[in-house]
Amino acid sequence: MGNKHVTQEVLLEEIERIREIMIYTALKEGLVSDNTIKVSQELDMKLNELEEIHLKKALTI
Repeated sequence: MGNKHVTQEVLLEEIERIREIMIYTALKEGLVSDNTIKVSQELDMKLNELEEIHLKKALTI
């Protein structure tokens, strides 16, 4: 969690994997369980990384 040189493709795969884990956890434990929230926060961080990549690309155009 924190590799600044991760490719967009790898990041998208990680986001999809974490999203699936979050959905499974939410269905099993509930939307407000500690585990669901933890996974959701991890997903948020990955989405923020993706947004940062997109912003950097937009600024270099």
